[in-house]
Amino acid sequence: MCRLKKHRRVNGQPRRAYQRHPSWAEPGLVTGGQKLLVVRDGAQYLATNRLTLSAAEVRCLYRIRPPSEEVIRVCQDQLGLSGCQVRSERAQRHHLTGCLVAFCVLERARYDRSLTSDTLKRPLSCQGRTIELPALQRLRQAA
Repeated sequence: MCRLKKHRRVNGQPRRAYQRHPSWAEPGLVTGGQKLLVVRDGAQYLATNRLTLSAAEVRCLYRIRPPSEEVIRVCQDQLGLSGCQVRSERAQRHHLTGCLVAFCVLERARYDRSLTSDTLKRPLSCQGRTIELPALQRLRQAA
């Protein structure tokens, strides 16, 4: 699932000249010879390689993409997801699970305090400062 860039062509024509109607969906060949389902939604041109999806499903899936990318970005940048050096599949699953649990604890703390992720991140990254995380305490008691 992606948004088509301006220079892409659909069935040999520039994407804007392909169809003038503001909302349409049809399979087509894009630059590079890939067969994709192209969906126009106003000014956006969305594309997916799943040709069986409807235009409404493509739009819906594209809307939920940013939050999932945010989870992956925070887990990689802040919680050490990309720093996993273990080789076994079981250990990798445990590491991934730990990162996701840490993300959930931080999100709960952020939600409880009505903070943005950056304002919560600042006190956590400062050396020697601690912050009370009630969600982490509840998790420790449950374990």
